[in-house]
Amino acid sequence: MTPFPAWCEHDVAGVSSSRVRLVFTALGLGGTMLAAPVTAQESAETRLFLLDTPASVRSAGLNGAGAALVGYAGAVFTNPAGLATIRHIGLEGGYRTAALNSYIATGALGWRLRQFDLGVGFQYYDLEDFGLAAPAPATNRYEFLGVGSLVYRFGLIAIGASAKTARQSLEGEPVRGISGDIGLAIAVFDIMAIGFAVQNVSGNWERNSPLVMPRLSRFGFTMNYVDPQETFRLLSTLEVQWPAGQDSRFVLGGEGGVVLGGVGVIGRVAHGSQPEGSDRSRFSFGATFELGFVDVDVAWEPADQTDESVRRIGLRLAL
Repeated sequence: MTPFPAWCEHDVAGVSSSRVRLVFTALGLGGTMLAAPVTAQESAETRLFLLDTPASVRSAGLNGAGAALVGYAGAVFTNPAGLATIRHIGLEGGYRTAALNSYIATGALGWRLRQFDLGVGFQYYDLEDFGLAAPAPATNRYEFLGVGSLVYRFGLIAIGASAKTARQSLEGEPVRGISGDIGLAIAVFDIMAIGFAVQNVSGNWERNSPLVMPRLSRFGFTMNYVDPQETFRLLSTLEVQWPAGQDSRFVLGGEGGVVLGGVGVIGRVAHGSQPEGSDRSRFSFGATFELGFVDVDVAWEPADQTDESVRRIGLRLAL
């Protein structure tokens, strides 16, 4: 088994009661914010497509699960506390096809600084060829989502928070949104991880904006059945999601493969329940081609919200 990560060298019993109280105080404040009414969303007229599609290619291959996937830059989009087990620096980029020749580009960076981790990420959805009505001159059709995260680690526990900004430009004046995420992660060596996150706490904080940024709560559990630093890989992840105003969603996925001398292939498959009437597929598939410190990710869904087959490709770099 690999050595205990540097940020987890403290004994669990050595975590001070004041720090434990800090965790539950932060989560309590988050819960209070969840209950706050948001007037802007009551009259909202448009929804950000980027919030309904997985940002990370690995997460996409697992049908959107990500609350307990830790140690890579893409965690900034699903649970900021998942950045905590990055060794030094993590980079990620992704590209996916979309309907009518449009595309989505994604980038993320995670950086460890002693007991803290910093993360930034963006998604850009180009809609120029989507076939909408002709826009006003010089108006670009796009969606943009930017995220910045700060994580603090002590013992086995990490807590994190993110600030995010969104912009959608379809026709006429663009609409904007601001919101935030909070997250908690408990990582036990390379064996297992538990994650809890609330995304878009209290929705869109721009009171006069028509852009909807619905709250999404996640709880996940990930287990490695073999040492992920050895030849064979076998992992399962279980996640429950609670989208605001919708039924809960359940995702079960797994990864398995062989890596020898830093080179190998890991496949993944997942099944996730979908809201009634959704066109999105219940199954998703993916793979990672490990090439030393560079991972090439691919993912495929038979259908997404637009009832189109979706293919994704991405790169992950760990330093």
